Amino acid sequence: MRPALSPHPPSVDPPPKAQRTTWIVVAALVVACLGALALPVGGFLLWMYTGPDVDEPRAAADQFVRRLESNDDAAAHGSLCREIKERTDVAAFTAAVERLGRPVSHTMGRAVFTNEAGNNASVTVELTGRNGQTTTLDLRVESEVGWQVCDESFG
Repeated sequence: MRPALSPHPPSVDPPPKAQRTTWIVVAALVVACLGALALPVGGFLLWMYTGPDVDEPRAAADQFVRRLESNDDAAAHGSLCREIKERTDVAAFTAAVERLGRPVSHTMGRAVFTNEAGNNASVTVELTGRNGQTTTLDLRVESEVGWQVCDESFG
């Protein structure tokens, strides 16, 4: 005699889907977040490495300080932005330079853009005066018609 078959199939435990589903959802959220961040981060990196170059504002600041070192105040005054030139004549500019301590040498520091458009920058310059005293300036440089120094220290 054969044993009778049970009318119900044997019980089988279903696979643990809850844990696997949780990991799939977490992975999908991570991928979605990374995808959402890729565009702005990629755009920023593209702008940083291929965008405006800080060499031009740095060169303008360097040329300005070299003119101060060579006592060419008229040319240095000419490289100021329109706003500063209009309210400060060459004699007042020279007095401001002497108050600061006329530099005899300088060291260029870092240069960074201060706005997203890349037409304002700050250039750090360490000036060494006749007496050996050093003064650090953060020159504000703007691109009106070429790069010009717009620092309030001289106006």
